[in-house]
Amino acid sequence: MNQAPGRVKWWFLLFSLPFLALVTCVTSITAVPSTTEPAAMPPAAESPFVLPAPLGPVVAPGQVRELVPGGAIDWSGKTVWARGAGVLDPGNSNRDLAWQMAQRAATVVAQRNLLEIVKGIRVDSDTRVQQLVSEHDSAYQRVEAIVKGARQRSPARFDSVGGTVEVELECDLYGEAGVEGALLPSPVAGPPTANVSAGELSNQAREFLRQYSTLVLDAGNTGLKPSLFPRLYNVSGSLLLDTRELTYADATRGCAVQYVGTLDQFLNRPDFGQPMVFKVREARGKLGTDIVLAGADADMLRKIADGLEFLVGAGRVLVKLAF
Repeated sequence: MNQAPGRVKWWFLLFSLPFLALVTCVTSITAVPSTTEPAAMPPAAESPFVLPAPLGPVVAPGQVRELVPGGAIDWSGKTVWARGAGVLDPGNSNRDLAWQMAQRAATVVAQRNLLEIVKGIRVDSDTRVQQLVSEHDSAYQRVEAIVKGARQRSPARFDSVGGTVEVELECDLYGEAGVEGALLPSPVAGPPTANVSAGELSNQAREFLRQYSTLVLDAGNTGLKPSLFPRLYNVSGSLLLDTRELTYADATRGCAVQYVGTLDQFLNRPDFGQPMVFKVREARGKLGTDIVLAGADADMLRKIADGLEFLVGAGRVLVKLAF
């Protein structure tokens, strides 16, 4: 029995409309491109900033040595030494006792010579030790005690032909038991200047120390003379650094620049790192120990003043002299 045409169309539409809607939805989803971008990779983590470790002596003792009558000031070895000679008494029949007495006499002469050499040491560009010990009895007593306690550099040398004994004594330039310690008052309580954390430094100092771990001041032919406490200035005379002030605040008395005669021996050392080398423009002061830097170099050090103090305390400021 045939159905009416209008009824067939009604059922056809009833079942076809959902199907067409599903097809249209799928088509629309596949046709529209995705606008979601891939997640960005996080930036690589910056390596943590580590301060350069304190640097020990970079040259052998004797490289920068100032010879004086009766001994020498060893600026690279940070010691001062003197020799003395004693004469064997030919009338003493006890040879062993005669040698002992000659050695004792040689020691006394060496102590006397050492005291005179210490008095001539340049403290800064204006002062020698002689001036300080003559003005302050306490300083003289401390210097005298250091000289009397000086250690023997090597075994006494006996000259049986000439009948003499020679003795060499030495003491340190720096440290509580050295010349510097005898001249300065006790340091105030506080951490050593090299014992600071990276967070305590300015941003400029940290950026400088990321690139350079050592500062080299090349004095060239300026005639710069070594001293216990060199000072740094710019060309207009503004003070950049007084190393004596650092020693006042350092309980270890470890603040001291290192004087060297050449850079070849240690530039390839793994603990030396990358140096920043500045040319010293001129030497100033009555005794010629003040270091003067050109404008741009001085400006850089002024911006990283706390980083410069750290480098001095870490033994990472080197002064190259023409010795």
